[in-house]
Amino acid sequence: MAIGERIRVARMNAGLSQQKLGDKMGISKMAISKYETGAIVPKSGILIKLGKALGVEVEYFFRSTNVRISKPVYRCKKALAAKEEAKILGKTTEWLERYLTVEEIIGTTRPLTLPLPENYRVSTFDDIEEMAVKLRNEWNLGLDPIENMMDVLEQHGIRVGVIEASKKFDALTLWYDDEHPVIIVNKTFSGDRQRFSLAHELGHLLLTIEGDLDEEDAAFRFAGAFPVPKSMAYLELGTNRHMLDFRELYTLKHKYGMSMGAWIYRAGDLGIITESATQRHWIQMRARGWHKNEPGDPYPPEFPTQMKLLLFRALSEHKISQSRFVELLGEDAVKIAEPCA
Repeated sequence: MAIGERIRVARMNAGLSQQKLGDKMGISKMAISKYETGAIVPKSGILIKLGKALGVEVEYFFRSTNVRISKPVYRCKKALAAKEEAKILGKTTEWLERYLTVEEIIGTTRPLTLPLPENYRVSTFDDIEEMAVKLRNEWNLGLDPIENMMDVLEQHGIRVGVIEASKKFDALTLWYDDEHPVIIVNKTFSGDRQRFSLAHELGHLLLTIEGDLDEEDAAFRFAGAFPVPKSMAYLELGTNRHMLDFRELYTLKHKYGMSMGAWIYRAGDLGIITESATQRHWIQMRARGWHKNEPGDPYPPEFPTQMKLLLFRALSEHKISQSRFVELLGEDAVKIAEPCA
């Protein structure tokens, strides 16, 4: 990616028009346009000002790693405006460049151990329940609650990133170099919502849908079955209930990282409660406003650790400087405490 393109991407990530960026720097919109098209190569002083105005380190403009990505598939509550979509894609590309740069510096990468989709053919919801357990077995996860969904995916070669975006955006899945999957989730959401989105996207990556089964319905079912296998749901709730206690669902939410609402659907899907009982629970949830904001403490957001661990390794082995560490870590750099310093 040329310097001009990097300026354009950083500007869009910052949510600035060419005019607003020019005003912020005290130069004309035309000058910004010429920098972005490559008609003029900005001198070092201008690059320093651009970095400050756009919130990036100067090293960003000279990064050598280029990313070729597929058209992303979004999971959104509402259609994204073109400007918002471009901003999300720009942040995703910038983050992925930093991630791949770190891997290149260390000389290591996690191999992809996602099973082949042809081995995960499903035509019924029962098939999906079985495939969720099959994947847990292949990944040696057992049946217990998954502590960090992001780390589990990264350990098996699926890169996971978190970016700040509007509440319309939940997640996206894309591939880079046609063979490496990436899932991006919204940083601003609670952990249970992030985890559901990750499991949902994993379902899309993994399952081969056959017959009349709807692909979205299949992904939603997998998003419940993977974090809470059927046998564990029966163990926690029993096999035949007339009513669920909301305090019970709140406790399970914090044990498994799956929302109270998702637990209601899970109980209904498995026949633990009837369809009418499922609706009664949801009537109560909506009456109390819990369909938007569930009661009590939210499940904390997750953050992937692989990239940070690689950066700490590179820093400790003197492969990068402190300033390079900060540049590659990006906006998270300011949140890193130094308890061991």
